[in-house]
Amino acid sequence: MTEHLSNKESFTRDQAIEYIMFHYGEMMKRTIYTYVKNFHTTDDIFQEVLILIYRKWDQYDGRAHLKTWVTRIAINRSKDYLRSPLHRIKLMKDQWLDQKDDRHTEGEIIKKEKWDEIAEAILDLPIKYREVMILTVQQGLSQKEIAEVTGAPLSTIKTRMQRARKMLKKRVSEGEWTLG
Repeated sequence: MTEHLSNKESFTRDQAIEYIMFHYGEMMKRTIYTYVKNFHTTDDIFQEVLILIYRKWDQYDGRAHLKTWVTRIAINRSKDYLRSPLHRIKLMKDQWLDQKDDRHTEGEIIKKEKWDEIAEAILDLPIKYREVMILTVQQGLSQKEIAEVTGAPLSTIKTRMQRARKMLKKRVSEGEWTLG
């Protein structure tokens, strides 16, 4: 299969799912995790997203980049879960990036701890601000791409990004770090 699914008619659903899992699977799991903050729930939702993509493959018209399309499905399914009663029942949280590796130098440990603190601060943001930060920092999406993925106007995304950065600067202790 080629690197790009430009001619989707030449691919079966099974080939498309295989391509999506190989090229975007980890990215989709990270995106889902940033919403639900639970590894087991992430795996469940990831499976649901793959089923949705499989079922909706005929609806993919190629206007949006495939990465944008699958990311939007993952985000929407994650938001559906967060609104569900099931989520309210399962309010257990896993800690993200809480393991320390003794093999690292002191400088690397300090740097990792700072990024752990930033990651935790991002995960503690309200969902609409967390979303733009994760899509920017972790996924490397531009503000325009975030607007496409979320369906929000570009001006809203810019405002959310500014507010998220202000909240993070207040939350994270003094130190040398940037958020791009």
